[in-house]
Amino acid sequence: MGLMNMRKTAASFLSLVVLLGAGACSTDNDSKQETATESTCEKLLGEAGVEWVKNNTVGETGVSPDSDTLESAKSLFHKQARSWKPSTEEVPTFSNSELCQVVKTGSPSGESLSIRYGASVVSFDHPFDQDSPSTPARTVTPINTDVKLVHGKDSKEKSKYYVYVRCQVEGASTAQRDEVPLEGVMTDSLTEKEAADAHLQYLLQSARAVTRGFQCQNAPKVPLSIADRGTH
Repeated sequence: MGLMNMRKTAASFLSLVVLLGAGACSTDNDSKQETATESTCEKLLGEAGVEWVKNNTVGETGVSPDSDTLESAKSLFHKQARSWKPSTEEVPTFSNSELCQVVKTGSPSGESLSIRYGASVVSFDHPFDQDSPSTPARTVTPINTDVKLVHGKDSKEKSKYYVYVRCQVEGASTAQRDEVPLEGVMTDSLTEKEAADAHLQYLLQSARAVTRGFQCQNAPKVPLSIADRGTH
């Protein structure tokens, strides 16, 4: 999967009431950062998604004020997509951008829900459900010809949820949309409910928001719901 960038998140976190629009005392610079965090998280999860996280977490939750913006994530994805060439034989070492992180405040174990987006190091048609025996089994849910969802356990038995979107970047090779699709990743050690369907639904919703702002030349159709798969 896409390699995580090594940016460190801030040690202190904002309450989810800030995410939902309540006021807070801060400096002008803090206000600008809080607004950016609020905007990105709500665009990805929506108010219902924020409530879902909050309602399924024991204890208070907060939002990292140090996440990337959609604009910076788009810039990095476009740069990496354009750098890929069909003749490349080496596996690329793309990094991705953390757009939203919700954490359990005061938790020494670092429980969190994180959503990242960036260039995928595997192709759109990679057979995730047919990987080698040493790779944990994954379930693939096709949405349409441009979008699919994947979920399963990683090597540490942690649940991970992925969305792949064929997103053609202007100025990139025409093969890029298939070989270097846009990848979204949700990792979650925060919510109590383990059901995959809710995670995948909100990840799909986030992909709809992200692709809208990433200017994909092929205009991929990301539906509002998994129930709408195959209709676009």
